[in-house]
Amino acid sequence: MPRSSRPLRIFPIVMRRVRVAGIDDLTPNMRRLTLTGDELAEGVMGDGYRRPAFRSDGFDDHVKLVVPPAEGELPRVGTQEETRFAWNPEVLGNTRDYTVRSWDPEKNTFAIDVARHDAGLAASWAFNAQVGDAIQFAGPKSCALVNTDADWHLLAGDETALPAIARWLEEAPETARGHVVIEIPTAEDRQRLHTRAGVTIEWLVRAEAPAGATTQLFDAVRRIEVPEGRVYAWTAGEAMAIAPIRRYLRGELGLPKEDVEVVGYWRRPKAVTAAKETARDNAESLVPAPAEESTETSDLPTRIHEMTELAPPVLTRAAVTLGINPAVSSGVTTVEGLAAETGVPAGRLAPLLDGMTALGLLERERDHFGNTPLGAVLCDDSVQDELCLDNPANRETLALVDLVDVLRADGHAERLGELCWRERRVADPDLDAAHQDRAAEQLAYVLDLLPDVPAVRDATTLAVSGDAAPHVAGRIARGRTVHLPGTDVAAWPDHDCAILVAALEGRTDEECRTLLRTALAAGRALVLFERTSDKAAVDDHAAEHALTSLAVTGAPLRSSGQVAALLRAAGAATVERTVLGWGFGPFGTVTVAHA
Repeated sequence: MPRSSRPLRIFPIVMRRVRVAGIDDLTPNMRRLTLTGDELAEGVMGDGYRRPAFRSDGFDDHVKLVVPPAEGELPRVGTQEETRFAWNPEVLGNTRDYTVRSWDPEKNTFAIDVARHDAGLAASWAFNAQVGDAIQFAGPKSCALVNTDADWHLLAGDETALPAIARWLEEAPETARGHVVIEIPTAEDRQRLHTRAGVTIEWLVRAEAPAGATTQLFDAVRRIEVPEGRVYAWTAGEAMAIAPIRRYLRGELGLPKEDVEVVGYWRRPKAVTAAKETARDNAESLVPAPAEESTETSDLPTRIHEMTELAPPVLTRAAVTLGINPAVSSGVTTVEGLAAETGVPAGRLAPLLDGMTALGLLERERDHFGNTPLGAVLCDDSVQDELCLDNPANRETLALVDLVDVLRADGHAERLGELCWRERRVADPDLDAAHQDRAAEQLAYVLDLLPDVPAVRDATTLAVSGDAAPHVAGRIARGRTVHLPGTDVAAWPDHDCAILVAALEGRTDEECRTLLRTALAAGRALVLFERTSDKAAVDDHAAEHALTSLAVTGAPLRSSGQVAALLRAAGAATVERTVLGWGFGPFGTVTVAHA
């Protein structure tokens, strides 16, 4: 998840049941459903866990509806846990995400606005719903508040983004300034929007054009005169239609990524036929569904062949780095145009485009290229951040090619040079900044929960070291004294609790013991965020990171048990693991030690 400058709040993931209390057709293509139920209130769930009251504080908060099928019954939805919900994979195909249009805690209700579509599971349910109909939902699992530091706001989107934009307008303070662009199907779909803010509201009517098939939203954004000062931009809609907007905001306008949110709410189907319709409501996943795996023995050679191909991952990263798919989305569709856009000679670029076409990332009609639904995924912010080779941290992944040599020798991949990983980061500020930024991204959903850990909560003086230390310190200080001693100092200042982030990876056991001993000697508690190898045998992403870490640093990634052993050897009297929030991600579980 790309890090945002909007303050983030994390909530437990709770499954609730509500019923339809009101139906209001706002325009020909937008219906509002008001939902209510006892489970919106605080209480105790059937398994004994406390159920927090429903709340929604962000203009683009969303809930995940579990849409009942038109015929038959849903399978078991899942199992409620204390801070998260364990979904039954069989039911995920019946879930759709929708924005919380409004929330009234006094009336114990919230509303969602649903756009009418030719096809779509949730839209079909909503436009056939009756007062009293029941539905289950989870969320919001988090909410991001408005960026109050911005001098000017830009919001743009199609009708699926209209509920969020309308809520922003209603809740924005009088001091807010900005420009709003909304694309709607027909002139009759214009809504009367209320706001105290000083913003310009611009409506675009699609008329006969199919949804998600025009560039008018992008064209309108480019026409806006963006003033001096800090600008925050938010846009949502069809994935490929808004991809050029992200490119324009980040590239031509040079807005920092934390001040830009471009969210693909849905993806336009390649074709819709009477025989097979494709849902395209605003919850449609931007990740292609995996093909059904076959256990037939005859398929095994094919699977091995696919697993051993080197071209797809390298080719895909090259395409992302050059920005091929966003460029195609913005209307640059010829080899010559893409060559001019990317700065790569046409003769050299052509083989890459052929490869992208063969992999289904592009389609070609005569001399023009177009994005496929698979290629549209490469326009997404998170994919860009993860795969772009202009990021020095991402480029390190290529060291996996030398894995055999690394396994046979004592050290890291030769292509990375003679310096060890920590020394390379000191010598290369861009590489270090990339890793610092990555750590801050991975901390996004747990950092606001860190002050609730008793060792941190009870401390009056903190010491923070490791990756993203200044970022962590700024988020948890809350009026307390916070030291930033670094990881290579001989002595730390006295503190009540130390916090280390990704400080052990790539260090020898002796280096780790020295660092931990130094931190524990100056304080009574230590909280450790560290990536581990615990899930490498069951999660291919965790396995990839463990192998990449080995190739890059020359040292195997440690298990949580090995980290605990290092802490005890460094003088820790007690060591325990604590789950933060949902427990997801590399930092979802922390190690807490006391001297």
